[in-house]
Amino acid sequence: MNPSMDDRRALAEIERCLGRDDPGLVSRMDALNEKFTEAKSDGPVERQRWDGRWVAALVLVVVALFAVILTAVFTAPPAAEKSEQPPPIGRAPAVSVYVR
Repeated sequence: MNPSMDDRRALAEIERCLGRDDPGLVSRMDALNEKFTEAKSDGPVERQRWDGRWVAALVLVVVALFAVILTAVFTAPPAAEKSEQPPPIGRAPAVSVYVR
């Protein structure tokens, strides 16, 4: 967020007052600003910050993958035991009952 013009003026006035009251502080702050400006430009590339949209997308992908795995586990047919006969393939044989 950028400070408004009134805030900028107030901060500039505070900076001028501090510079008048304590010149040593101004020289130390200038030295620190130079040091960190150089370190920032010569240092390694800053790490990319995670945006909220990327985090939400990653969470959505993980939840979707988890849902697919659960669906596959719970909809799989139960394994047939070895003693059971497998279900017949094709039509069931016809049963004829002839009564006289």
